[in-house]
Amino acid sequence: MEKIDVMQKLSKPENAEAMAEILEALPVLKKSVMLLQQLEQMGALDTLFSLACAVANSKNMLSDEMVAGAASLASNAIELLSKMSTPEIQKILSAILDHSVEIEEQVKKERVKGIIGLIRELRDPEVQKGLSALFAILRVFGRHIDG
Repeated sequence: MEKIDVMQKLSKPENAEAMAEILEALPVLKKSVMLLQQLEQMGALDTLFSLACAVANSKNMLSDEMVAGAASLASNAIELLSKMSTPEIQKILSAILDHSVEIEEQVKKERVKGIIGLIRELRDPEVQKGLSALFAILRVFGRHIDG
């Protein structure tokens, strides 16, 4: 883009107004960039993006009330993510969020039928890994529940 072209565009009132608004918002833009950099350094930026994608994919299936609840849950999840910086926890959350569409498809198509079907599923190495992670979460959760 040439210097003259830029000057011509800035000479238009609507573009000059837009540029003035951008300049006024520079402190907010700077803070936003700094926060994004911090999320990236923590390894949480990709997880947050995946969470947003999961919410967007799920939105069509949910009522307005459910979407509001999911938004509140997402807000809490973001706060929780900032507190969870261990690679193991991020790996579990990332697996869930990155593959939410695949999980949804599996839930819709797969039904375990009877005890034999359950035993067949329990022999699957992927199911065993998932159950191990789930049991670890439930163990810690149960330890800290009031009651």
